[in-house]
Amino acid sequence: MGKNDHRDERVQAVLRLLSKQAPLTTKQEKFCNTACVERFLKAKGENVKKAVKSLRACLSWRDSIGIDHLIADEFSAELADGVAYVAGHDEELRPVLIFRIKQDYPKFHSQKLFIRLLVFTLEVAIGTMPKNTNQMIILFDASFFRSASAFMNLFLAMLKIVADFYPGLLHSAFVIDPPSLFSYLWKGVRPFVELSTVT
Repeated sequence: MGKNDHRDERVQAVLRLLSKQAPLTTKQEKFCNTACVERFLKAKGENVKKAVKSLRACLSWRDSIGIDHLIADEFSAELADGVAYVAGHDEELRPVLIFRIKQDYPKFHSQKLFIRLLVFTLEVAIGTMPKNTNQMIILFDASFFRSASAFMNLFLAMLKIVADFYPGLLHSAFVIDPPSLFSYLWKGVRPFVELSTVT
């Protein structure tokens, strides 16, 4: 039995277990395509049960956010200000996402709105991916932050969402012009950040 057969078997095992727990809707079935299931398997060390648990958590999270109902109109102010957008593709055709969030953004906007904006931008990027591309680049312009810890909180929340619900999709993330203590804080938290890619 070849490597691909073994992988297909694991993908099928994940899908069987998922639908056994609760039948998948048509949209959930579409989301749980082979590439998606393979990413979750890889993120969970090829462990079928862990991949199923993680994928089920992702599906209910997507439902709770209402991903199918995210529209640009909800973020018209953010889009007009250039807070988050997809800025084209790199030479490998990976979408490049830019985040330019101001330090006081969390004061005036709920965390739920920030998450919806992040997810909307990620979904737009995924929608622009050419057929054989399956990763993205994130650029985070931190020049609007004076506090390294305030920036770190936002940045880590963002990386956690990408790692948990979009495993394997982040090729690399770059922080541009971070607050002065950021590199010291990053060294401290880096070992605890679950990322398959080193940012």
